[in-house]
Amino acid sequence: MRIGSLADAAGTTARTVRHYHRLGLLAEPRRLSNGYREYTIDDVVRLMRIRWLADCGMPLGAIAAALDRSAPDESDVVADLRALLVGIESEQKALTRKHARLSGLLDDAVEHRPLTALPRDTADTLAALIDAADETDREALLRERDLLEVMAISGTVPASFFETMTTTLADPGTRLKYLMLLRRFAAIEGRNVEEVEADIDSLATDLASVLDIHALVSAGTYATAREAGPLSLDDIVPDPAQRAVIIDAIARLQTSEPSRPGDPR
Repeated sequence: MRIGSLADAAGTTARTVRHYHRLGLLAEPRRLSNGYREYTIDDVVRLMRIRWLADCGMPLGAIAAALDRSAPDESDVVADLRALLVGIESEQKALTRKHARLSGLLDDAVEHRPLTALPRDTADTLAALIDAADETDREALLRERDLLEVMAISGTVPASFFETMTTTLADPGTRLKYLMLLRRFAAIEGRNVEEVEADIDSLATDLASVLDIHALVSAGTYATAREAGPLSLDDIVPDPAQRAVIIDAIARLQTSEPSRPGDPR
């Protein structure tokens, strides 16, 4: 049997067979007097086993040990197979998450909704609030929505934070407090930190009482953003005075018990 017939029998190519020869996976057969290699059914069986293991996802470097039945220690083969399974399970989880996201995006596209990483309830609540806001509040709300989407895409913010945000915006009382906070927050932009120290202190206190930032603190989001994330807090909130409000609010909550939105402090 010539190399072309061998490759056809295993559903591969002559080039692949020669590659296996170079790797030592498939022994080179004897040559006939005319110089051609002569393959046997044993070579077909070996090649088909190699191809089968490769199709299962086993690296070529591990196949030789897997096929060497004379090996006294099979621990490496077991470890390789377990590692492959762990990798596949991780890929399956990633595909499941991707499938869920794409399904949600498809639903949004069919319903002519904006495509967003925000949970649907949060996105709907924000959209309704933006539509009903005046020009000044609308600009602040659009910026807030963009910031929340960055947080959602980063994957470092727990779902409970967005649930709290949705609850806050859906309730007329806390929604009004939230809008007032946004106006006050916007008003300190560009101001010297020392000049608005009292405003920073007041805003931090009120922010902690309106939104459950404790969820962010307990999840380590602040530390991650400051130390290792692709976007730091300095990137997300570039204004020093506004950033001081966030830092102050988180610092307070790191030493306090979590509260529900709107609870008195």
